[in-house]
Amino acid sequence: MTAAAIATAAATTPAEALAAVDDPVEQARFTRWVQGAQGERLAESSLQLGGLHCAACAGIIEQALVAVPGVRGASVSAAVQRASVRWDPQRTQASALIAAVRDAGYEAVPDAAAPARALRRAEARQALWRLFVAAFCAMQVMMLATPGYVARAGELAPDLRQLLNWGSWLLTLPVLAFSAGPFFAGAWRAAKMRRIGMDLPVALGVAITFVAGTGATFAPDGPFGHEVYFDSLTMFVAVLLGARYVEMRARHRAAEALEASLARLPQTAWRVGADGSTEALAVHRLVPGDRVRVPAGEAFPADGTLLEGCTRVDESLLSGESAPRAKGAGAELVAGSLNLEAPVLMRVERVGADTRFEAIVSMMRSAATQRPALARAADRWAAPFLAIVIVLAGAAAVVWSFIDAAQAVRVAVSVLIVTCPCALSLAAPATLVAAARG
Repeated sequence: MTAAAIATAAATTPAEALAAVDDPVEQARFTRWVQGAQGERLAESSLQLGGLHCAACAGIIEQALVAVPGVRGASVSAAVQRASVRWDPQRTQASALIAAVRDAGYEAVPDAAAPARALRRAEARQALWRLFVAAFCAMQVMMLATPGYVARAGELAPDLRQLLNWGSWLLTLPVLAFSAGPFFAGAWRAAKMRRIGMDLPVALGVAITFVAGTGATFAPDGPFGHEVYFDSLTMFVAVLLGARYVEMRARHRAAEALEASLARLPQTAWRVGADGSTEALAVHRLVPGDRVRVPAGEAFPADGTLLEGCTRVDESLLSGESAPRAKGAGAELVAGSLNLEAPVLMRVERVGADTRFEAIVSMMRSAATQRPALARAADRWAAPFLAIVIVLAGAAAVVWSFIDAAQAVRVAVSVLIVTCPCALSLAAPATLVAAARG
């Protein structure tokens, strides 16, 4: 998707905007062609995703993609928010894949630098605002709750305590309505797909805590007692959002590293005709046998052979060796390597997915989308673990309703929050992303 397409996106309908990704040249930027089990020609597209908060979101998106007619398989990684989809071009199109992800409640764009960066910026900005609101309100609520903690018996008048509780309740509303929005949205999406997601116990704990605190604020003599939990609620949301923000930044850095590698390939090539004339064309339009003029300081657009000229080439992308290598007539050239010294003429031999550069990019994408067996095992155990936690929380509330009814709600909320396995789901992908960064 070009910068001009992004600038005019507001003037097009959603259908027209999606149709742009079906253009063969545009599609080549995020799609490669593979052979199916029966020898058929299949497309494998890479999509950048947005709105994922835990591993359960990846399962929801995978289900939405597999439900599209013509999709042979889909692999979604919540750690780097990227999807790899294999599909039959005779039965569906790339635009249908993006539409399916958006219909599931998430965002998706082709895995190309410009739209992916815009999606990451928007996601980071919204996440930072949610974290700021939660942290700011949590500090104010904690300040209002402090007198209740430090005052001795009889020092804090009941009407003053009630006023402080009302203030805490008001400051908790933005946290519940705005900052905690991703937890409730994720829980609702998982419920619609009949899955137990990581957001479900968080949403339940936050909702129950707010309801109990509201009852204690406006009816201190009611069944919820007189204790409020707004300081715990707001601080819990702020801490969890902070952890997710750190994990999101790690994912974004990994995505930027991949894009930096992709940026090595030029967008335009200078093809030399039989009469010596030169024309500019998109790199994706090159075919084997073309003769291409490569200026100094530019990357080679395809794998090929040096026909005319001598130069030095930076092939650190392939070998990791920073020292340039001298190249003369007849030398092999690799797509993505940099021409450092002089303009040369090359003959194209391999283009697109057949180049070694694309093979490296494909391996990087595969490593980003495929989760290790240990992470997959953790995701499989997360759902039954959450189900057990919810049952135990309900059982604890019932038992404590006979022991001390005033403590039943607090016990149930404590079970839901303390046993929430979000740390398990966040730590595994965050560690993998950090390890991938070296």
